[in-house]
Amino acid sequence: MFESFYYTSMLFKVTFVLYLVALLAYFVGTFAKGKIFGTIAISLFGIAFLSCTVLIVDRWIEAGRPPFKTFFESLIFAVWTISLVSIIAEQKFKVRLVGLLSALSIAGIFLYALTKRDVEIIALPPALQTWMFIPHVISYFLAYGALFVAGIGAVLFLVFPKGMASHHTLGEQSRIDFSVFTYQIAKLGFLFLTAGLLLGAWWGQSAWSNYWGWDPKENWALITWLIFAAYLHFRNIKSMDQKKLSWVVIIGVAAIIFTYLGMDYLPTANDSMHVYSNG
Repeated sequence: MFESFYYTSMLFKVTFVLYLVALLAYFVGTFAKGKIFGTIAISLFGIAFLSCTVLIVDRWIEAGRPPFKTFFESLIFAVWTISLVSIIAEQKFKVRLVGLLSALSIAGIFLYALTKRDVEIIALPPALQTWMFIPHVISYFLAYGALFVAGIGAVLFLVFPKGMASHHTLGEQSRIDFSVFTYQIAKLGFLFLTAGLLLGAWWGQSAWSNYWGWDPKENWALITWLIFAAYLHFRNIKSMDQKKLSWVVIIGVAAIIFTYLGMDYLPTANDSMHVYSNG
């Protein structure tokens, strides 16, 4: 892993270090009183996000194609979407702990990405050389980022079912209701998840004259969509237990992780058109 880190680009190294510094700031800011600590933490996280943006743009220019083809590239883009949603969520709901858990998760993603580092840049195959490639992938990863943050909210609701005390916030609110937080972020994620699913079907019809090919990843994408569709419907039933709803979201996030990372472990992986390449 240290050797992989050594051979990564300077932009990657800087971005990784910035996220680690932001993580440290969140550890201090989450448990320290005073608005200034939270402001420093989210500012550093924002700087790391901007560095990640530059890293993606630089890779796009270097590769001469959207940087979503390889597994390594997709992990970096996952970091970007989680960062974006986390910053928006923290600004809206004024809670530092979400930023802390997002930064901790991102540090883990970076460490995992080092084990999947690209040795060379891979060209896009003909099937991916279409305008639908970019909106399809971006829609899905925005969904993944939002639903991952919603999953953080679901876990926090299980830990703090009565909300979080005001000294954990950036604002003047007395308590944060994590069931509301989870619902609001999950709605955003489900919107992009639906867009990604529909764009994928349209792409399939255009490229292979088939809206749905029953590919393993397509099937798991549908399973994920159904889980979150069920959550949003159950959420409107007043008698539903909020803890059970939180578990539905957590199961949905687990399905996303398997859809993203688990395809290689299926017996039908070699037949899938959606397994990421390694550079």
